[in-house]
This record gives sequence, structure tokens and C-alpha cells, in this order.
Amino acid sequence: MPAVLLFLTLLPSPKLHASNSTHSLIVVQQDTTEEKEVSIEAIKKINTLNTKKLTIDTVNLSVIKANPYVHIADYLKGQASGVLVQSPTAEPGSYQNIVIRGLSRPQLSNNDINSNIAAVYVNGIPMALDHNFSKDLQRYDLTRLGASTDYYSSIDLSTVQSIEIIKDPVRLSELGPLAANGAIWITTYGGLSSTRLISINSYMGFNTKPQITPVNADFENRFRRQFYNRYPSTDPNVESRYPGYLSDSTNVNYYGPANWMDRYFSNSMLSNLDLSIKGGTSRANFGFMAGFTNNASASDDTQMKKYNVLLNINMLPFEWMNISTYLNGRRSSRDRNRNIRDRLLEMAYYPDLSTPISPNTQVYSDFISRYDRTVLDDNVINNFQGNIKLDADIIEGLKFTTNFMIDYSEGRRDLFYPKDLMETINYQSGFINYSQRYIFSNALAYNFNTGKNEFKFKVGTDYQQDLYRFYFARAFDGPNDYIKLNIVQSDPNKGDYLLPRGDLKVSRWNGQESYHMQSFYGTANYIYDDTFDFKAVIRWDGASTIQKDSRWMLTPAFSASWNLAKTLESKEDFKVRASYGRIALPNYNSRYAMGPQYSGSSLGILEDPTISSYYGFVGLTRSYKNGWIGYNLNWAYSDKYELAIEKSLLDSRINTMLAFYQTYDRNQIIGVPVPGEFGFSSQFKNGLEVKNMGFDANLNIKVLDTKEDRLSWTTSLNFNFNKNELTKLPDNLNELIIGDRILKVGHAIDSYWLYENLGIYNNAGEIPTLGGSLLSVDGLEFTVGDAIWKDQDGNGIINTDDKVIKGRSTPNFFGGFNNSFSYKKFQLDLGIIYALGQKVLNQRASNRYNFISNESSNSIFAVREIFNWQNDIDLDKYPIYNVWSNTNPYRLDQDLFLENASYLKLRSVTLGYDLSNLGVVSRLIPTVRRAYVYVNGNNLFTLTPFSGNDPELINFNGYYDAYGMQFSRSFTLGIKLDL
Repeated sequence: MPAVLLFLTLLPSPKLHASNSTHSLIVVQQDTTEEKEVSIEAIKKINTLNTKKLTIDTVNLSVIKANPYVHIADYLKGQASGVLVQSPTAEPGSYQNIVIRGLSRPQLSNNDINSNIAAVYVNGIPMALDHNFSKDLQRYDLTRLGASTDYYSSIDLSTVQSIEIIKDPVRLSELGPLAANGAIWITTYGGLSSTRLISINSYMGFNTKPQITPVNADFENRFRRQFYNRYPSTDPNVESRYPGYLSDSTNVNYYGPANWMDRYFSNSMLSNLDLSIKGGTSRANFGFMAGFTNNASASDDTQMKKYNVLLNINMLPFEWMNISTYLNGRRSSRDRNRNIRDRLLEMAYYPDLSTPISPNTQVYSDFISRYDRTVLDDNVINNFQGNIKLDADIIEGLKFTTNFMIDYSEGRRDLFYPKDLMETINYQSGFINYSQRYIFSNALAYNFNTGKNEFKFKVGTDYQQDLYRFYFARAFDGPNDYIKLNIVQSDPNKGDYLLPRGDLKVSRWNGQESYHMQSFYGTANYIYDDTFDFKAVIRWDGASTIQKDSRWMLTPAFSASWNLAKTLESKEDFKVRASYGRIALPNYNSRYAMGPQYSGSSLGILEDPTISSYYGFVGLTRSYKNGWIGYNLNWAYSDKYELAIEKSLLDSRINTMLAFYQTYDRNQIIGVPVPGEFGFSSQFKNGLEVKNMGFDANLNIKVLDTKEDRLSWTTSLNFNFNKNELTKLPDNLNELIIGDRILKVGHAIDSYWLYENLGIYNNAGEIPTLGGSLLSVDGLEFTVGDAIWKDQDGNGIINTDDKVIKGRSTPNFFGGFNNSFSYKKFQLDLGIIYALGQKVLNQRASNRYNFISNESSNSIFAVREIFNWQNDIDLDKYPIYNVWSNTNPYRLDQDLFLENASYLKLRSVTLGYDLSNLGVVSRLIPTVRRAYVYVNGNNLFTLTPFSGNDPELINFNGYYDAYGMQFSRSFTLGIKLDL
């Protein structure tokens, strides 16, 4: 009831009248006859509380709001300069990466995206990311434990008023370390001092089934037989190990129709409904929004449901004071994929993988029916953001601001697999994680001007406290498939409180990380006659995750801007700005602050790193797998330089922005190998330095000016070039090898390290000899049927010295091309995205051809999912090597599998019409302001030389494994109604 009363009090009073003066508004209170004047300047305070100064880097939301997007990254693709989006899969709610102006550090695993992803601020509140500390519970870095839902997918596009990309070093410095990788500033709709405004938006549509080429066991048998026929063996065990499902051609489950795709792919429904109400008086206003979105993939019945409620209340109790409150609650649930690989990774258990799932739709449907009936897989995310902000004018020009912000997110996954999916044992687990962030901010600002001179000063302090936790419990071999709960004693004061009942074998893990940061800052801004603008920022940041002797860091930033249009007395905009800023890079791993720690190699047993052992005997060890941490670990920081030019032409019909940038991310921590006799694998040290340089360009053109009853056309193009380079390693090392990748000074950090493939040895005479010995690799001589790898140093031995650095996983050039046409009440929007110079390693092809090695080792790469029963590889591209060769001829680290993944994609087309002027609409809805009906198409076609399903579906490390769900065509019909 109190909430209803508050809601009603904010509705505009029927006795609200405007005075004749342009400088005041007379408000007649409903319960009095006293009149009181409120200045226009005071009214503006509660109507602009959430705004940010927008620039040419602001996203044109009118172009994308008709699209069924659910992730912040989707909103930005091709819409803003300098922004690269990585989308390994189209599964709703999955993780995506947003990179602004290049990678700040190597991205060799999924866990590295937190070090490169841009910060997202919603009404000034920075969103907290999932912490990586639970990754030590998994051997393979392929999926995350828990609900595995990206927090950035929780923001509802219908609530967003503006999105700006912040790249200016000085503006980033003002935001502090959280914004070191760039910032995305999102402003939601707030209140409005006006008559009540109501908006209703809704759409319905569907994703279409992708077109594929299915295959059955006959295709697989013919594929494998070419290797057996070309390289026959006298060993009878070779044929005896031939897969049974391929040996019997009468088995209709495998040799029958390959029609699995009719059950795996389906046209999936898309829907959305949201409502917003805004209104208020000159003293108080409000904005309320609520919405529901259902987004689904056309693959494997995956979907995501989102619920969103937002409330904005702004009050002006006195003309010198205003108070605003923003509250946003969000909830999402996911139906995730049924991948066998993900199931086995969760359980850390590998069954016999020699027989794959059948491509027959009847067999597959039986499996899906059993899966849906017996498997429990609930994935829920709850998010809350809010703040309360007070602004007070102390004296003229002096303003005090205090702001308390909260960002909270919790995820939960409840999982159960029955015995018939687990080789006679069942499995259940529960994972709960949450992150909570509190920020308390205070600032004092003083502005004054003397004619042509304007001065702005500001001092402030921020205190931030983050807490990250997870709880993980799992159990194997329950008494039956009906008990899916871990039942314990109800009294936590008893000693056996957590002892499970029902003979369940339960293991538990939990972890906690905290991050505290205290910041002090000051800014000074001098503007002369709107011509010259000088700004300086200085910060002093201290974090709990930095060692005590270097916990605090002082960072400066400054910029100079020249309004050449004012100097040249031109009516066209013409500005030049030069900026520099040093920003501390945040570190969320508290281990670095703890001083000396050490670890040997992994002591995990079998496939499970959580079971410790020593020489195969179970033991207890502290889990420090990552290496030695000593003293003298300091803050890492980023030095950013920018030169930006903004120019308009032809009476502002052409607006351009060109920014040249150079960024040095210095003193970053990385593990450096140490001698094995030290007892640990590496030592963490400062000293990693990465340089990014390039330019961003925006071009906005009014090709045909907007006129009533005339065709208008506006076009925008953003073009981006980026080049990264490793400029330094700790201890002045020249190179550092990490797995199959190398970090080498002078080369890109996202490049591949590969053998150069020159073909195949068809006969023994082609194999080179040196000193009477045949060419060898890893001590093994090459034979007929092996791959030819170039001996770069000519020493007759193929080893890592013969690998070369090739390609990059991120594109050299990328951007978007958007066009809007309007005629009378019609509007047509087209969005195109592109990327050039992007390379990818086709891991799917490598695994496909390397079937002997994978199946004999029963590795995770031997898993054959249902979607592997398709011809998605260019089989004419790869030679027929001897798959039994110990040289591993189909290994991934060779340029045989390196492909060009450049692309041009027509991403979206929207055609709409405003019905509000039609007589029948105005009669039915007298208060209608807008009734916009539209149809939208997405992912309509792609031009690319890439042989895989989609060049966007590349993992964060540059590998393509075909596990990413396809971006299928979607079509929606929607309406936007403003009353």
C-alpha cells in the first residue's frame, strides 16, 4: 500500500499550471491554495540526473531497438568505433567479450576475458563480473561451473535511453581503475516532470532452422576407410579395433537415415513485452518499467527467459537539493545445451567414448525424451542494482554530491544426471555463486567564470568493496534416480549438520575473494571563450589485492582541446583534442597480496584436479597450482595517448571523427618458468607490457536531408584499425612459451605459433636426410604418409625452433555500416558488420582427422556430439596422412588448419510504419502519440572464405571447435505504442 501511495503522489497534479514567465513554474498544491515558484534551472536538476555528456561515440539506439537482442555485446556490434565483440556461440545468455581498442594482455583461455573486457556502467554503477577463482576445480577451460550466464546479458534494451563508448584517456581516468579497458556508459530512462507518459513495446517472432548437410555411418565409414586402404597394416589388432558401429552396415541406427537435425534444430519462438510509465511534477517525478523477454536459439531447444523491473524516483525537496533513487531488479533462467562434452567436464568422469550417439531421429528422440524426463538442470541468475544520490548546492557554484551504489548478482545451478546416462551411476551437484559490490562516493565541485574564462574544480573520494563467493557440492552413486536432493540435518549446531543422508557420497568446495579499493581524486578544467579547453586529473588509488609496500598508486591525466571552428569563425564544427592518461589496472586475485607462496605441478589424480595425490596416492595438499608468488609485485597500469579530430561539413550534413591512439599496458603480472629443481613450475612477476596502436573513424552523412513527404537517407560508417605488439617480458626475456602459444617481443599477443605445412611425403625418397640420418620430429624419423613441415633452421630436426608466428585471432580492420531511410511514415534500417584480417585455427577439422589419437586416448576431444553428424569440413582441403604415425600429422599447431575468417554480414533489416496519423487509430486510441509497427530480419547472409559454420563463432583464444551454436536467421513482428 505505501508503494501505491508513493506512486500516486508522483502523478502530475490536475492543478499544475505554467506561469507566463519563461523562468519559473507555478505549482498549486492539491491540498493548499498556496502558490510557490520553482525555477526552470531547479526543474532541470531532477530531469537530468542520470544523463552523461554524449559524443559521436554514442550508439544510435533507434537502429537496434527493433532487434531481438539480449546481450550488451549484441547492442554494440558494428554500432560504435573501436569496439570489437567476440561471440563464440549464439546460445542465449552465454559469455561474450567486448574489447575496446585492442587486447591489453594475452587471451589464451576463457578465464582471460575478465582481463580484457570493457567495464559497463549503468546509471554510473559499474557492473561486477563473475570471478574466475572456481576454475581450479576443472581440468579443462571449456565451460564454467554454475549457471554460466553472462551478467552483461541481464540488461534489458527497452530500459536503455543511451549508450556511449568512453575511450578518451581523461574521461577514463576520472572513472578510475575499473575503466582501464574502456567503458560503456549506459543510461536508463528516468523520470520526467510532465503529464503521464505510457509506452508499450512488444514483438513476436522466430529463429529459423539452419541448413546443414547431415551424414550417417556410411559417410563416416568411407571417410575412415581411405586411411585404412592407403596405409594397410599387417597388425591384426588394427582391424580388430575398428569401431563396431561402423563395421555392421545392417545397423539401421547408424546406417539408416541421418535425420537427427529434425529433432536437434527447430524454429524457436522469440517474444518480448515491456511497459513503461513516466510522469511527475516540478518537485518529484518517477519512471517505472517492467518487461519480459524470451529468447531462444534454433539449436538444441536452448532458451533464456528474462524478467526486469526498474524504478526511478527523483525529488527536489528544496531548490538547492535534489535526491534520486534508481532500483533495478532482474532475473533470468536458462535452458542450456545437452552437450555430452559439457556433461563429462562437469562430472570429471569419462565413460567409453568409442560408440557415439546415433544420427537416427528415432533413437535421438528417445534419448532426448529420456533426458528431458530424468535430467534436472536448473540455471537461475538474480541481479539487483540500485543507488541513492544526493546533490546539494552549498553556495553559488559550490556543489556537494554523495552517492551510495549497490551491484549484486547471484547464480544457482541444480544438476542431476540419472544412471542410464552415466554407466550405472548417477550424479548430482549444486553450485551457488554471488558477487556483491558497494561503492560510497563523495565529491565537491566548484565552478565559476569571469567573462570568457570558465573554471571547474572537483575533488572526491570513492570507497569500493567487492565480495565474491561460491559454494559447490557434488555427489556420485546415489541409491536411485528419484532422490535428487542432498538431505542433511536441520540443526546447524550439531556436529553432523552437513553429513548427507541416503548413502550419497558428497564432496564440497567453497571459495571467497574480497576486493577493497579506496580512491582520492581531483580534477581541474579551464575553458577560455569556448575555444581552448584544458583539463587535468590526478588520482590516488589503493587496493587490498596489491602488496603492502606498493598498495597505493598515483596516476595523472590531462588533455587539451582546441575549438578551431570558433577560431576560424566557421559555422562547421571543428575540434582537435590531445589526451594522455595513466590508469591503474585492477587485480582481483588476493593471492598476489599475500606474499611468498609456492606450488609444485598439479597434484590432481585422474581427470579431477580437486582430488589431490602424490605419486598416485591420495593425499592432502594446498591447492597452489599457479606457481610461486614472491615479494615486489606492484600495480600494473595503462598509459593511454589519443589525438582526436572532429569535423563537420556541408552545414553539418557530414560529421566525422578520427582518433589515433596508442596504449601501453605496463607492468602486468605473468608466470615466468623456473628450473624444475625449484619444486614449482613458474614464478609470477611484473613486467609484461603490451602496446596497442591504431585509429577509429566515424563518418555520419545525411545523404538526403530529412524533409516532410520526401525521401531521407542517413548513413554511418565506423572503420577501425588495431595492431597489438608485445613490447616487454619480465627479466627482459625475449619470448615465453605457454602451451602451444608463444609470446615473443615484437609480435602480436594473439598470433599463432605453427609449423609450416608443405604437403605430404608420398615416398621414402622425398624425406630429407642430414649426415645420413632422416629428418625427425621429437626423436621420431619421418616415414611415408607423414606431413611435410618446413625445417626452418635446416638442422635436420623438426622441433619448436621450426615453428613460425602467423596470423592473429582478432581482426586488423573491423566495423559497421548502417543506413536509415525514411519516407513519410515509413522507415527502413539496414545494419552491416565486417571484419578483415582475422585468422582462426580450425580445431574441428583437426579433431575430425585425428580420430585415431583421440579415440585411443579416450580424451575429451573424442566426444562425438549429435551435431558432429554433418559434413561441415572441406574434405578436399586436407591431405590423407598416415593417422597411425607417431609424428601426429594432424596436430593442430600447423598452418594446415589456419584459415582466413574475414567476413561481411548483413546483420539486420527493419521496415516500419507509424500508424498514429491514421484516423482509425486516433479514434480507437485518442491519446496515441506513436504507433510504430515493424518487421525485422536478422543474420540474413554472410560472405566469408571461412569453411566453418560462421566466422563469428570463434573461441576467445582463436580456435574454432564447432561447439558454438549457429547464428540463424530470425524474423520478428513488433509494435511500439506511446500514449
